[in-house]
Amino acid sequence: MVEICVAVTDPKRIHGLMRRLGTLFDRSSVSYDGARREVRVRSEWESRSVVEVIDAVQSWLEADGLGSAKLSIGDRSYTMVRPVDLPVPTGWAA
Repeated sequence: MVEICVAVTDPKRIHGLMRRLGTLFDRSSVSYDGARREVRVRSEWESRSVVEVIDAVQSWLEADGLGSAKLSIGDRSYTMVRPVDLPVPTGWAA
């Protein structure tokens, strides 16, 4: 069993993340801990790949225009940052 937590700075923005994680995991495995301000997923390690979780959090950051989120998987923590589109320098092929 593994617990995946995503810290949420604005509780009004949890719905998009919970929807995305709910498509990857059984909805009863996804919850919000208001006291800790975290969306939590309890799941078996083999049920979904970490890449799918990272993709879900990344797409939530992009869709909601959030700058970053703290993602914890088991005893490891990571800060995910929303990708930024950089302009292509003049003279470079796109």
